[in-house]
Amino acid sequence: MNHRSSLLAFAALGVVAGAAQASLTPLGFEDMTGTGLGAMNTVLTITSPASGTFEQGSVGLDAGGAMVSTGDTTAITQTRTLGELGVSSAADLRIVFNASEPGNGENGITLSDLVLNIYSPSGALLFTSGAFSPVSFGATALGVGQAGFIFTLDAAQAAAAQAAAFGGDFAVNQIGLSAAAGCATTPSDSCLSATGGLETFFVTNAEGGGGVVAEVPELGTYALILAGLGAIGLVNGRRRV
Repeated sequence: MNHRSSLLAFAALGVVAGAAQASLTPLGFEDMTGTGLGAMNTVLTITSPASGTFEQGSVGLDAGGAMVSTGDTTAITQTRTLGELGVSSAADLRIVFNASEPGNGENGITLSDLVLNIYSPSGALLFTSGAFSPVSFGATALGVGQAGFIFTLDAAQAAAAQAAAFGGDFAVNQIGLSAAAGCATTPSDSCLSATGGLETFFVTNAEGGGGVVAEVPELGTYALILAGLGAIGLVNGRRRV
């Protein structure tokens, strides 16, 4: 998938967020072709159980500081330290949702829930993000490591996380995630099923240390680029007539 193809694919995604503002908000889309799952700072991986349309899972630390995962997770799941991720500021923290839905790649998927947790090395919960507004993606790029949907903390949550988890020797604090995808009830226009997997979530920073470019265009920027590409195509078409 080249850069132009990724832009055209993004236009078909039909990203729809809930009315309420989420504490983790969608920031944009990133083409990650060629990076591969192994190159990412993967924290959580979930997959649909049996032939279900809903999947959920979490990873974090228990009261003794040991890693614990629950739900529909796979072995590609682990907590990571802020130092390992290269994240030095809550405002620069990025979560990338990499959907792989071979069963319904053209029909999309709904990310029903996404919560960020930050723990001390001993397992104390220092920060947890607030209520998440479901986001539906009208299509998904097939294949793990192909395309990612990026989320960031809103301003209020970033300030709270900064105060709670980025003081002192913050680099040893660990990131955990909880997520759900698809529909716990009957799928509808407002909820798109999770019919395959793997759905992976990895964490990086705005500087690109985890495989994401430093600046990801916002949705409006993509719209302007696509409009320009359409105009160029129209002009070229007329010239061939």
